[in-house]
Amino acid sequence: MFENSKFIINKSKLIKNLNALKTNNICAMVKADAYGHGLKNISLILKDKVKFFGVASLDEAILIRQSGIKTPVLVVGICNDIAVVLKNDISITIDNENQFFDILKRMDNTDKKLKIHIKINSGMNRLGINNIDEFKNILKALYKSKNIIFEGVFTHFATVGNDIAYFNKQLKVFNEFLKTIPVLYNPIKHLGGGDVLDVINIVDYKDFMFRVGLKLFVSPNSILKIESKIIKILDLPKGSRVGYSNGYICEKNTKIAVVPLGYADGINRKLANKGYVKIKNKKCQIVGNVCMDMFFADITNINCEIGDKVIVFENSKIWAKICDTIPYEILTNFKYSRMKYEIIQFN
Repeated sequence: MFENSKFIINKSKLIKNLNALKTNNICAMVKADAYGHGLKNISLILKDKVKFFGVASLDEAILIRQSGIKTPVLVVGICNDIAVVLKNDISITIDNENQFFDILKRMDNTDKKLKIHIKINSGMNRLGINNIDEFKNILKALYKSKNIIFEGVFTHFATVGNDIAYFNKQLKVFNEFLKTIPVLYNPIKHLGGGDVLDVINIVDYKDFMFRVGLKLFVSPNSILKIESKIIKILDLPKGSRVGYSNGYICEKNTKIAVVPLGYADGINRKLANKGYVKIKNKKCQIVGNVCMDMFFADITNINCEIGDKVIVFENSKIWAKICDTIPYEILTNFKYSRMKYEIIQFN
């Protein structure tokens, strides 16, 4: 049944999105399976076009390495499996002083070099060094270490365009930390969080690397399209009930198409009686409750038949608005394992 469905990545649009950024000093964030688009395939497309890859976990970093990709990879989450990190040439994040000194001790027993990026908590209040004294203690110990390379320092913004005052406050805090770094170090300085490139003065931060996630996949072009096919058509009389819990009651004689994708594939249940698909270039409302493996579309006014193509998804912002959520959640909920994964070069 699922062979009827395709999960289509447009490589050309991905490259256009990357080239549309204000800088080429980019860390491509490919965590959460590249925001639901497929970590391995997206990384293979971008491997020679970005400075770094950013992931949330060591498992994601290993998958990149197993794909034969040599591009630097930073784990932005907590990662303490130093042996695996060293074996695979992966950079890790330092979140706090205790973590750093524990790693420092463990590095005494090896002649390998560990690359670290120190995260500064400038106001997100999630991960990162909380005060300058703690930061200075780490820098002082780094001076004596032969096996740890201070590769980078970074922060993450809790808010950007929707609260520019707080964004500027965070930026000021981060710059105060940067001022304390001795000139003998030259770490990569990088920023991320939301649409930071849209509000920052890139001239003042031309030497900074920027971590970019969602923009790569949706702006200015959505790179993902999901297609399926009609597997059944029903002609239902007025008053007929469709799907679980009588999720839709036909107000007139209605023609219904069954499409073989459901919430197990990431088709949000909140689309019921609100969302739409496209068949023969016409919008067809999704009716009734979305099932685990199938959903229904009203094709009353469409001349179509079993086997015809259904454009299920093209735009995460539209779905997010309907489902009262954010594009990130829509995209990361997709599971393409039951679809044919396809990469196309052009539209």
